[in-house]
Amino acid sequence: DGHTAMLLGAAAVLKRREAEIKGTIRLIWQPAEEGGAGGKRMVEEGVLSMEPKPQAAFGFHQWPFLPLGSIGGRPGPMLAATELFDIVVSGVGGHAAMPHHVKDPIVAAAHVVTALQAIAARETDPLSSA
Repeated sequence: DGHTAMLLGAAAVLKRREAEIKGTIRLIWQPAEEGGAGGKRMVEEGVLSMEPKPQAAFGFHQWPFLPLGSIGGRPGPMLAATELFDIVVSGVGGHAAMPHHVKDPIVAAAHVVTALQAIAARETDPLSSA
């Protein structure tokens, strides 16, 4: 896939410039990167504690909004976040002829979805981690 091709391309470029590089460069490929578990497992298995210990780390990902041939970057997290949580909305349904006797979980859940989308879309810079 594209991730593997980028890592192999970077490896080829770095190998050609090996004489100019001081220190050690470790190239790692993160499995399951879209699901969020790959990096966590790699850290748990020691990828960051191997000698020599890394002084910096850089991650790469495709971003179709950049012009072809350009690279975007910034310090800190970028284009990455995976969190899972559950929200349980409980209520009591009823008959449409007596809506005043129900605690409608569907309407409440729809408001939760709208409010969460508003936070992500209106309160967070799309280039920042949310």
